[in-house]
Amino acid sequence: MPAKGARTDSAATQRTEPKRINVAVSPDTVRALENVIEREGVTLTEALRRLVGYGDFVYRSVRENREQLMVKGEDTTREVVLL
Repeated sequence: MPAKGARTDSAATQRTEPKRINVAVSPDTVRALENVIEREGVTLTEALRRLVGYGDFVYRSVRENREQLMVKGEDTTREVVLL
């Protein structure tokens, strides 16, 4: 019997339990991961989570919300365009 107030539906389980996956990635992806690991001092798993999160944010902003994203540096501004 579940604890009082505990959710037992499958949606709650899917949200809380991580899913293990195995993927082959390109050398560019490995370099991107290594860059985050070195700069942020995080594990490979955390670097992957961050890059996927950033990518999801950009993808949804441009594709789903039709927003325009700008990347501003000290001297430059670039527009993010997804084809």
